[in-house]
Amino acid sequence: MLYPTVNQPLIFVAMLVGGLIGGLIFDIFKVLTTLSGGDNFSRHLFDFLATIFTCSLLYLINLWLNYGQFRLYVLAVFLAGFAFERFLSKFLWTKLVEKWYTIFAKRGNNGKRKKKKLD
Repeated sequence: MLYPTVNQPLIFVAMLVGGLIGGLIFDIFKVLTTLSGGDNFSRHLFDFLATIFTCSLLYLINLWLNYGQFRLYVLAVFLAGFAFERFLSKFLWTKLVEKWYTIFAKRGNNGKRKKKKLD
C-alpha cells in the first residue's frame, strides 16, 4: 500500500482539527475587534490577521503531514471543520449567552427573581 494512502486518515483528522482551530482564531480576533472599539480599521486589520494566521495554519499542517502535496480533499476537510466551528460558535456565543443573560438579568443581587410591581 502506498504511504500517502495509509496516511490519509491522519491527514483527514488533522485537517478537521486545523479547521476547528482556524475558526477559533477568527473568534479570538473577533473578540479583539470588539475590545478595541469595533471601528472599521480594527475590524479590517483583525480580519486580515485572522485570515493570514488561518491560511498559514492550513499550509503548515499540509506541509507537515502531506509533504506539501495539495489535494482537494485537504481543502474540503479544512473548510468543513472551519464551517462547523463557525456554526457551533454562533450557536454557543449567540443563543446560549443571550439565554443566560436574560436568566441572570431577571434575578436581583441576592439571586432571587425580581418581583414585578403592580401599578
